[in-house]
Amino acid sequence: MQFHALLEEWPNESMVFFQKLPGCFSSAPTTEDALRAAPGAVETYLRWLKKNNVVILEEVDAIEVVLSERLRSSGINGPLFQADRDAPDDLAIDNALNVAATARALVIEMVANVPEHLYEQQPASGGWSLTRHLRHIMECEDWYISRLTDQPAPELPTATLTTDEICMRIFERAMDSEIFLRDLTPEQRTRVWLHDDESWTAAKTLRRMAQHLREHYAYMEETIQQFAVNK
Repeated sequence: MQFHALLEEWPNESMVFFQKLPGCFSSAPTTEDALRAAPGAVETYLRWLKKNNVVILEEVDAIEVVLSERLRSSGINGPLFQADRDAPDDLAIDNALNVAATARALVIEMVANVPEHLYEQQPASGGWSLTRHLRHIMECEDWYISRLTDQPAPELPTATLTTDEICMRIFERAMDSEIFLRDLTPEQRTRVWLHDDESWTAAKTLRRMAQHLREHYAYMEETIQQFAVNK
């Protein structure tokens, strides 16, 4: 099966996305390496879908990655692909939201199985604590939705929230986000919004939101594995 790749080229990183595979991506320092890693990323993603009972396409016998679009970022903002301008239908929205919801639930479950004294601990290799990851995910729920409005993302009083309260807020904000995205009008699904000199559409928001959650799940899983090794 052919999977059409969207290639973002950043100053020190290249990233490959797939409009039909929300949350699937590969990244590497060079374009060549990112494209070379793409088939493996698709294979891993399909296994992840199957493991978590998420159905967005039929069984795949073979994987062929075809470069569809290639755009360079501005260095700060991500590009808007032509594919991002297409209006996502109800099924595309459902698929992206199901992937995002699964990744979100896995994040919460993973943290719930970690001793509380590790929530704020920074990994030995550097990077964020689990609580900081969760706080960032919570803030991004509103941020991504705000890309499809004329209003900036609201500021949330997150500093005083406990980790359990942050997890609850993530679920609450996700429910609101799902309702908002499913209720987008035909005009809203094709409209281009401009925020901080970056163009956004419904398709781009869904693509980036699902990718962001799966990316942070991987970061957090690696952190937890480091904690286990360093006991």
